Amino acid sequence: MRNALSIIREIAPGAAPAIVSALARQSAIEDAKITTPLRLAHFLAQVAVETAGFTRLRESGRYSAKRIVEVFGVGKHSAAVTPAEAKKLAGNEYALFERVYGLGNPKKARELGNIKVGDGYRFRGGGAMHTTGRNGYDLVGLADDPDLIETADHCLRPALDYWERNGCNGLADQNDIRAVTRRINGGYNGYAERVAWFNRLWPLLRSDREPEQSWKVAHPSEMTKLLQGQLVQLGYDLKVDGRYGPATTAAVVAFQRANGLKPDGIAGDLTKSALASRLSITAAAPGSEAVAEPPRAAPPVATGFSLAAIGEGGQRLIDQAGVLQAYAGLSDWVGYGALMLTGAGVGIIAIGVVRSYVIPAIWPATAPVPA
Repeated sequence: MRNALSIIREIAPGAAPAIVSALARQSAIEDAKITTPLRLAHFLAQVAVETAGFTRLRESGRYSAKRIVEVFGVGKHSAAVTPAEAKKLAGNEYALFERVYGLGNPKKARELGNIKVGDGYRFRGGGAMHTTGRNGYDLVGLADDPDLIETADHCLRPALDYWERNGCNGLADQNDIRAVTRRINGGYNGYAERVAWFNRLWPLLRSDREPEQSWKVAHPSEMTKLLQGQLVQLGYDLKVDGRYGPATTAAVVAFQRANGLKPDGIAGDLTKSALASRLSITAAAPGSEAVAEPPRAAPPVATGFSLAAIGEGGQRLIDQAGVLQAYAGLSDWVGYGALMLTGAGVGIIAIGVVRSYVIPAIWPATAPVPA
């Protein structure tokens, strides 16, 4: 297997010197048990996106207003930055990171351990995987001097520590780039880029004995087997082998399109909930390869709004309530407003659950099944 340094020199000639020096320490990579082509390809793909192609070791906050809304806007991040706010924050790194990671976003600040004014900026993303927050820096002994995370001696260590500690090797063995991305990023930001980097890296790292298709060398995943089994029960033609290959992705996309979800091929929480809902109202026996009758769905309620949209709307209100709660000390009315927003958010989510589970059971209506 080729080492990381030779790969980086080939695909990223403009890589930051600190990253190049750090990746030359092969023993550190092996100590983190990144010892197979599949594991190294996944690791480097994540690092590539987090560091803007191996060139940047500190998160940049010089975003345009449009980009701020895309990354930290309502429904995208707990900060729920509005377009009007984004215009004021554009180009101001300190103000942006204080708003999204610091005390301007109490929920995220508590999660990251950012307890002082300035912590949002001081402990912004850094290193090979953009370690973020006072807690993360403290875990690797850099809380007293966070700028050290940009040096060759320290930029890779937090990434390797996080990778191993959070079970990413096992996810890489299953070739589950969706789960790896969620574990590293907390969501799916830059997912397409991570896939693109992986697709560049895998051919360079695989041995001649390994197939060109990375999913064919993956270890079977019990979660993927469960997903495939559920899709089979709904009539999709799949082999239940625990490997998330093109056929499984295509089936997930087809199911998402048929159920008003974003057709991205990622079996996330909403997709899994929709699968469970559909299975609960079908007559297919467990393990059957075809559906006895077409799955049923509720008649249209609140036309134009999917379960995903309803759930997202409720969560947005709850996130905004968290922001408002930070200023509750200014007035009792502010505190009352935060409580009302929280209640409204919970109520909207409850409506989504009723719409998805209760109504279909009471008033079923036949829905088409994808071929």
